[in-house]
Amino acid sequence: MKRIVAILVVALVSIGAVFASVDMKLALGGQSNGNIEISERSTQFDFTVDAEFDMDFNRGHGMLIGLELTKSDIALSVGYAYQTDISSSCDFILGAGATVVIKSPAELNYFLTADFDFNVSQNMFVRVGTGVLLNLGALNENYGKDWSITVPLPALAIGWHF
Repeated sequence: MKRIVAILVVALVSIGAVFASVDMKLALGGQSNGNIEISERSTQFDFTVDAEFDMDFNRGHGMLIGLELTKSDIALSVGYAYQTDISSSCDFILGAGATVVIKSPAELNYFLTADFDFNVSQNMFVRVGTGVLLNLGALNENYGKDWSITVPLPALAIGWHF
C-alpha cells in the first residue's frame, strides 16, 4: 500500500512538472478529519486520512487529485480547483469533482470543498477546510436510491508548495 501511494505521488509530481507555469501544492500526512454522516437510516462518525495534490495552471484555474484512506476503503478524487489569494499569507481554494470509492461494489460520489492555506514559510503551508460529499451509493442497479450527504468537520493539513 505504501508503494502505491509513493508511486502515485511521484507520478503526479512528474506529470505536473511538465507544465512550466504550474503552481503545485501537496498536502500530505497531516490532514485528517472526522465527519458526521446523515442518511435515511443512520447517523455515524468516521475518521479519515487523506492527501491532496493541487495544480494551478493559469490565473487560479486548475485541478486537484486526492487520495483518501478510511478504516474500510480507499477513495480517489479528481476535480476542478479554483485558487485565489486572500492576502500575501493566505490562499482560498474552492474544489468540485468526483470521487471513486474502491471497494466491492465501487461507489461514485461528488464533492465540493473549501480550503484556506496559511503560508508558514515560502514553501510550507497549513491548510484548514471543509466541504460537502454527496454519496449516491454503490455502482449497481440501486445507484442513486440509497444516498447520503456527508459534511466533514474542519480538517487540518500540512502542505508544501512546488
